Amino acid sequence: GRGGGNLFTTTNTTLNDLIVFSYGIHPRQLTGGPSWLESERFDITAKPESQGIPNATQLRTMVQKLLTERFGLAFHNEKRELSAYVITLAKSGHKLTKNESGGILPGFGGRGPGAIGVRNTTMGEFAGFLQARILDRPVVDQTALSGKFDFVLEWRPDPSQVQGPPGAPAPQLPPEVESRPDLFTAIQEQIGLKLESTKAPV
Repeated sequence: GRGGGNLFTTTNTTLNDLIVFSYGIHPRQLTGGPSWLESERFDITAKPESQGIPNATQLRTMVQKLLTERFGLAFHNEKRELSAYVITLAKSGHKLTKNESGGILPGFGGRGPGAIGVRNTTMGEFAGFLQARILDRPVVDQTALSGKFDFVLEWRPDPSQVQGPPGAPAPQLPPEVESRPDLFTAIQEQIGLKLESTKAPV
């Protein structure tokens, strides 16, 4: 969250969550850290060194710096074969609308269960959104599409993707949501991309 203009504030947050956010990775891609990364919780208020409100990339870089300077954490990247989802172009070609607005931030607007309006978003950012919010594995963009796009996606979510109150059974989906295709079919039919489960170096 952001408090007051350009402040970055977070409460009751584990370092695992901050690492996942700042490096744009899936929790399964994080390995080898001390056990307290998952158990200790922190409140953080940080102010960027530069003026103005940071964009998403600057914000992530700022949190990466904070993790190394304040918590003494050192990171390195390794490629490993993991179960992942890969996004590629469908044979029919994509059905995305190019966004030429020059806006900085991507937009992901929830439109009820199993529906999102996506604006000003690169394929890499879309993959990051899917792995952070919807799917249970890393998601790798292999579309080779550059630029930013707008699109709407509507699918029938799995019960695991529809959260009711804690301890309550998953809420019943409305009939119009029940009649939608699953996520994999929706991505192919509605936006001309293909989402496949595979082993991929991530």
